[in-house]
Amino acid sequence: MTDRWVINASPLIVLSKIDQQELLWQLATELVVPDAVFAEVNAGPAADPARLYLEEIQLVAVPV
Repeated sequence: MTDRWVINASPLIVLSKIDQQELLWQLATELVVPDAVFAEVNAGPAADPARLYLEEIQLVAVPV
């Protein structure tokens, strides 16, 4: 069974600031980052930890 989570910007931002975003992967096997969340995080500063994390992981577009 796959645990697929849809992540909001706030937990992603907060966990990234304390370098604990990997906690998400301990709870879910798949993470879904909606376009709006991606856009919100990418609107932040270039050095923002959440923005850097989204650049680091491989995102796959899925049909809605």
